[in-house]
Amino acid sequence: MSTNLIDTYVSEVGRRLPRKTRADIEAEIRSILQDMLEERSQKTDKPVDEEMTLEVLKSYGDPEKVAATYMGERYLIGPRLYPIFMLVLRIVLVVTGILALVGLGIAFGQSINSQQNAFETVIKAIANFSKSLMTALGNIVLIFAIIEWAIYHSGGKAEVKNFPNEKEWDPHSLTKISLPQQVRLGETIAEILLCFAAIVIFNFYPQVIGITPSLNSVVEYGSWTSVTFIPLLSTAFFTYVPYLTLSWGLTIFLDIVLLRQGYWNTVTRIFSIGLKLIYLILVVAMLFGPSLISITTETITASFGYAGEAQILITLLSQFVHNVLWILVILGILDVVRLIYRLILSKRLPLVAIEKE
Repeated sequence: MSTNLIDTYVSEVGRRLPRKTRADIEAEIRSILQDMLEERSQKTDKPVDEEMTLEVLKSYGDPEKVAATYMGERYLIGPRLYPIFMLVLRIVLVVTGILALVGLGIAFGQSINSQQNAFETVIKAIANFSKSLMTALGNIVLIFAIIEWAIYHSGGKAEVKNFPNEKEWDPHSLTKISLPQQVRLGETIAEILLCFAAIVIFNFYPQVIGITPSLNSVVEYGSWTSVTFIPLLSTAFFTYVPYLTLSWGLTIFLDIVLLRQGYWNTVTRIFSIGLKLIYLILVVAMLFGPSLISITTETITASFGYAGEAQILITLLSQFVHNVLWILVILGILDVVRLIYRLILSKRLPLVAIEKE
């Protein structure tokens, strides 16, 4: 158990360090802790046990403060907020870059008939990307600077939920970090990116969700403006968008908290269950509500030219959406049950039982 505690402690320090120096620093800290344990064991003439390990870890210090000693001087954003600041910044920069590339591709396709226009389009796209990048960076820095100012100018006593404060670190908190409670970094970041993309697309670019009978006009005329584009989603669907946007925003907030915290606890599990129930309610409402497909036989016939094929396409699309919603309902129920089971298990069973799961 003492070895597991040391590994967990070193991991907690390491996840706050830069990747290029993380391995060396982790090895150094692990060696120091083992030497401290061995020295204390010899002085007390007692074998190394969990209690002795916890005492050594407490004397060595809070993992966040230990990590800060290896990071050097930082300004404007302090040690407590700097890790989450960098995490948010990376996510926003990646999403901004992806959207800029998509916008460049669309604009470039629309001006492909003229080399001069294409060149101007690329220059404008780069300028717009730079402007968006600086705006995003400025807003993020400003927000975190205000939070930093509020925390530190309150004497370090401000209680900011899910942000670390200045209370004494308890090494017993390491025992709460078992395998099922650890946050999966890749999945969490992917969920943040998907939610952010969904918010941007459904609120600002809903016109990209549609169908077109042919792209031949792009080749023939050299322009995307000649393409017949049929919106796919109905007005009924967009009545759910504000609620979906709220859910996606809360999911991003929860994921950022989880990435900063590194593990699940009772509050985050209950919050996640609440979000899953909101998703489930929205999906059920869409399943039994008005049609989410806006296309009709007339609009398809005008584009494809054949009423029979148009009706078949509408039937297939409606059935596909219906089946997808049912699948989402089933998966949502299973997900809620799984989260509730995890919550109950983490409260009723001892740590050893959870780790063996």
